[in-house]
Amino acid sequence: MPNNVAYLALLMWPLVAIWLYKKKEVIPATFWTIVGGYLLLPVGVQFDFPLIPALNKETIPAVMVLLCCRYSTGLKIKLLPPKGIERNLILLFFAGSVGMVLTNGDVVDEPTRFIQALSYRDTVSVILSQGLLLLPFTIAIQLIRSYDDQVELFKLIVLAGLLYSILIVFEIRMSPQLHKWIYGFFPHTWAQQLRYGGFRPVVFLGHGLWVSIFLVAVLGASLILSNLKVSVTKRFNSLIVTYLVLLLYFSKGFGAMILGSIFLIVTKVIGRMSQRIAISIATLAILYPLLCIVDIFPHQYLIDLVEPVNMRQAGSLQYRFNQEALLLERATEKYIFGWGGWDRYKLPNSVTDGYWIIVFGKYGLIGFISIFGLMFTSIWKVAIIRIGLVNKIEYKLLGTHSLLLSLLMLDQLPNASINPLFWFMFGALVGRTREINFKGMSTNLEEKNSVSPNILKEIKMLPKQPGKKKVVGG
Repeated sequence: MPNNVAYLALLMWPLVAIWLYKKKEVIPATFWTIVGGYLLLPVGVQFDFPLIPALNKETIPAVMVLLCCRYSTGLKIKLLPPKGIERNLILLFFAGSVGMVLTNGDVVDEPTRFIQALSYRDTVSVILSQGLLLLPFTIAIQLIRSYDDQVELFKLIVLAGLLYSILIVFEIRMSPQLHKWIYGFFPHTWAQQLRYGGFRPVVFLGHGLWVSIFLVAVLGASLILSNLKVSVTKRFNSLIVTYLVLLLYFSKGFGAMILGSIFLIVTKVIGRMSQRIAISIATLAILYPLLCIVDIFPHQYLIDLVEPVNMRQAGSLQYRFNQEALLLERATEKYIFGWGGWDRYKLPNSVTDGYWIIVFGKYGLIGFISIFGLMFTSIWKVAIIRIGLVNKIEYKLLGTHSLLLSLLMLDQLPNASINPLFWFMFGALVGRTREINFKGMSTNLEEKNSVSPNILKEIKMLPKQPGKKKVVGG
């Protein structure tokens, strides 16, 4: 059971957010409010009031960022992205939530469980809760606009990883105890954190897998900055990269090590193909449910490939694929809008590891297209940018950013590792590509001397670059 410190930490975070916005510029304040909450606040502790989403380590920082951006900085941050495919996908998800409730008015009555039917209140709850979880994505679109903003984001990610590594190293050596010592309980199964004669660090993320994939993001950010020859600290970038590689290895996440290795090899050896590889990986991720339904994805081949390297991991992979197959069969019974919440989409004693099967089971094909479509379009938008609109360094940054996101998207197949930091990174890439496309549109129209007044008005009304703006007052 959580102790009083756990609830006090949640209550204090709004004050921390207000202090950050008073002391720092907009982008760092937003980053530390969102990511600091994710990294430091307790897992599974929340204030649950009727008719509103649970207030926890993900929703409280998101709400505070929205309020502080609007009322402390004066930025006109909107609840939905500006007009475009991202806005349409989020609205599609909201519409699908209505369909989900309308098609799940029946109870689940089985020999071992009874689950209530959905009601109109579930529609409100789903829309509000998912809207809050997607706020980091929406806000990043509106904040990260320039090359400097994008570089600053990666610097902040590396700095967050280096600071958090102190706690990670402690738990690698002393066992994952910090969450229990500070918040009064251990957030997961202890046995799952024992690997290869040592411990997986958990810190305040809930599971060793989430720590490992967080380190992949940090390592990826450090490699991107290294390729751009941008220094994070006065130390050499190579030392930081080496340290993070070792840390990822000792965190004992097999899948995360593979993803980190892919990113390292691609960026250092075949960097020119980063964008093409990113699109290929993202396409595989978004087509994965279809490949499973028609039974052409090579599940057994992957198991046979892993077995000689790690027998235990091959067994874990086999178990996950078996569970996926059972849950997918149930999901296809209501494949358009899904089964909804309350674990209606699950089978008795089933295990749901992959984020994709959770989304597909809960929200159906509409929900999957909406959520995974947001990830995919972030990566796809880099592929359709005209190279003439950016220089080689900027295009390298965009390509490696999209590659890193494609690997994080790929991790949503075996795991459910999506978090506010990752959504912020997806939104940042969308914001950057939007700005490039708007500038290109403006330049072309001016050159042709055929500027539509409505389009020019829309371009001029774009928010100014917030990255260098000082925050005043509270």
